[in-house]
Amino acid sequence: MSAPKISTWRYLRNVVGPIALAFLVTVGAVAGFVLLSIDHTDDAMLTRQSTLLQLALHDRVLEAGYAQTDLAAWDEALIAYQDGDTEWFAEEFGTEGFDYYHQSRIYVLDSDLTPFFAMRDGGEIAPTSFAAIQPLISPLIQALRTEERQAALSAYKAGNREAPPVQTDIGLVDGQPAILSVAPLVAEDHNLNAAPGMEPLYVAVTMLDATVANDLADRYLLSGVRFDDDGTLATHEAAIALNNAQGEPAVWLKWLPDRPGESILSDTLPALGAALLVLTLIIGLLLRNLLSASDQLHAERADAQHRALHDPLTGLGNRALFRDRLDSAFRTMEHTAPCLALLALDLDRFKQVNDNYGHEAGDELLRQVASRIITVLRPTDTLVRLGGDEFAILQTGITSAEDATGLANRILSAVRAPYHLGDNVAEIGVSIGIVTAPDHARSENELVTRADDALYRAKAGGRNRYCVHAGDRAAEDTPQRLQDRVGDAMIARGAA
Repeated sequence: MSAPKISTWRYLRNVVGPIALAFLVTVGAVAGFVLLSIDHTDDAMLTRQSTLLQLALHDRVLEAGYAQTDLAAWDEALIAYQDGDTEWFAEEFGTEGFDYYHQSRIYVLDSDLTPFFAMRDGGEIAPTSFAAIQPLISPLIQALRTEERQAALSAYKAGNREAPPVQTDIGLVDGQPAILSVAPLVAEDHNLNAAPGMEPLYVAVTMLDATVANDLADRYLLSGVRFDDDGTLATHEAAIALNNAQGEPAVWLKWLPDRPGESILSDTLPALGAALLVLTLIIGLLLRNLLSASDQLHAERADAQHRALHDPLTGLGNRALFRDRLDSAFRTMEHTAPCLALLALDLDRFKQVNDNYGHEAGDELLRQVASRIITVLRPTDTLVRLGGDEFAILQTGITSAEDATGLANRILSAVRAPYHLGDNVAEIGVSIGIVTAPDHARSENELVTRADDALYRAKAGGRNRYCVHAGDRAAEDTPQRLQDRVGDAMIARGAA
């Protein structure tokens, strides 16, 4: 009986032992790989979510500024202010700001900063309540009255700027996070405007409350999203800081980050425990689950990245995509002139459509404009919506400035046709500023700045036209004469 026992022991030692050892080593190696992948996946997801939320909050601040300028330039508001008509402000101005732009508090200040009118959550309150937030607003007013911002206001009054300037910041109002914004109260009828520096001021407070947090949670598929004035984190929470104008953390956005790696592990453990006796089955199940989870993660990332880089209203790229494409274009650009063009677009008379037919009609108009412009672009051209009624086109692979002006003419023709907005018909135009690189712009900032300069000149010259930036002086000419005047700095032409 002893021989069989020795034979069995040798079998266990020589065959089963190495297999078991190999099995344990394999399981250990796989387990280590899984744990390492989980940590990497969770870290990557946290980084992605943080980036998306930072972009979303930046857009929120920009949207608050756009809302401010939309109501700040209102002839009836300035007339009501000059007449001391607070009832009009309560019925029209304050209600519009609260219902449509979700401004929790609205104040109108005299030029000496004496409160004239105040509303909170859609109801009129005593103007003296402004004293509670005056310390937060005073720095914004000082910034708004700097020489640079006053120059911008003068440009608006002269008709060379689409909207009046606005100053925004982040702060705490009654201990609650909020976006603060200040703009001068002006009129499109510039004869109604006060003397420079004497304009009444329109102050708005947009709360960063649970409604905003829930909207972010729904948009980016997050949980536990909340705003807080304290950077202390609860268990499993993550946070990003919102800095004020001084660069100091003023508000924290907190959330419970997705941990897809941990979810993968919890889903996989039962299968691993049931399949420990069959190595191939373990490896097969693990690879299948990892592959499925990886595909899902990549799909979620792609969807989240698309939302972060595209405008939800028109489906076009947004400012973040524009900066990415512009950076890529400059890095790959040949040093010959010209090979890249930037077209800055601003719709003419768009605000009249909003005022006459409502914001829903304005949104539909923006969608139709985007669709029309797309039809005249090449597949390699990039069209983005920067915000409001501002668009930009990055045109790569051009061989001359005529490529850009030809596109501008096609855009002018496409945009000027009437728009059917429900039961209404609207007609608008578009002003276009053009600059090429590297012949007339050597950096990204210079390209953007000169395109904006050309756009403002196009508007100042009558709108519904384009203007090409080509140096340091401005001139309007015909194409033939332009060939003889290569040194001219700015070339403007109306639509053909």
